[in-house]
Amino acid sequence: MAKHGFKGLLAAIAIGACLCAGRPAVAAVSPPEISTRASILMEWQTGTILMEKRGFTRMHPASLTKMMTALLALERGRLEDLVRVSEEAASQPGSSMDLRAGDVFTLEDLLYGLMLVSGNDAAWAIAEHIGNGSADEFFKLMNQRAKELGAINTRFENPHGLTDPNHYTTAFDLAVIAKACMRHPYFKRLVATKEKDVIEAESHVRLSLENTNRLLWVVPGADGVKTGTTQAAGQCLVASATRDGMRLLVVVLDSLDRWHDAAALLEYGFGSFRYIRAVPAGEVLLTLPVAGSTVKRVPIVCATDLSACIPRHAFGLRIEVDLPDRISPCPAGTVVGQATLCLGDRVVGYSDLVTGAWISSMTPLRVVACLAWRTVVFLSNLGLL
Repeated sequence: MAKHGFKGLLAAIAIGACLCAGRPAVAAVSPPEISTRASILMEWQTGTILMEKRGFTRMHPASLTKMMTALLALERGRLEDLVRVSEEAASQPGSSMDLRAGDVFTLEDLLYGLMLVSGNDAAWAIAEHIGNGSADEFFKLMNQRAKELGAINTRFENPHGLTDPNHYTTAFDLAVIAKACMRHPYFKRLVATKEKDVIEAESHVRLSLENTNRLLWVVPGADGVKTGTTQAAGQCLVASATRDGMRLLVVVLDSLDRWHDAAALLEYGFGSFRYIRAVPAGEVLLTLPVAGSTVKRVPIVCATDLSACIPRHAFGLRIEVDLPDRISPCPAGTVVGQATLCLGDRVVGYSDLVTGAWISSMTPLRVVACLAWRTVVFLSNLGLL
């Protein structure tokens, strides 16, 4: 494999006017003073951690648990499903959407009760529905999904977050879960909703719900995610905001003032960093010669976005590619190398490089067919066909 600098200076100019060859600059603003016991600030698209304070310490998550409950409901249920509320669901202690045993709501309406007013009753009703009548089965699904997402320091013992010694997570794991949740289009719309009326299916009683997340009203670009409070967990919040094409996720746990802490971290993130998509997925980065084929060159494309979250005033961003001098016949989408996005000596982003077209082997039949086609084209240009 030969390492090629892909027109570093030209690539940097194309990425943005503030970038040029040189050494990377640092963020101009220091992280704010916050009152959290644990917290994390993450750029959503790349998963880059921009600030972390005890981010990997096990903590009580309180109602932040309900992000996973909602995600599983969306992945495994149907919004139009009718759910009858059990006595056990209706009797759950703590925050409530005022469900009564025997009530019937759509799964969609229960999700609004879950995420807007943090209904523990809605959480249990959803768990029983998705778990085919068994809340315990739902808890197993929660833990399985957490591990699949990479939240390996998380364990769930209930669907709502009421305190249990075996129910824990970390700020990092919650950011990972929130990152996955915000990839679901309906989840994004759900947690950005400020107010919603839901209707009981049989009595047609209307319930008015208002989102407990105050940041939706006061922070520009705020679009989620979930509040949580218990005596053991303290004030907790997962917050999301989007500005200029960049989404930031903040997790604050056991805070003295979760609104101030989350807002301060978001302002720091937006003021100090920027998201760069240098090469979109599927865009041709270069072409390579082909050996043993009638095709002379093949386009090489990025398998995923080549992107990074970097300090706002950074310079020296460049693209490097690691590719062979030529490639052999292979199917489209074959991984043949890697592109890295570098800031100074640090790799800040990468993408596999794949073939953008199918390359067939050169067989006698294909050689004859190729020559015949070229002959037809040549004669047609001369007006002889």
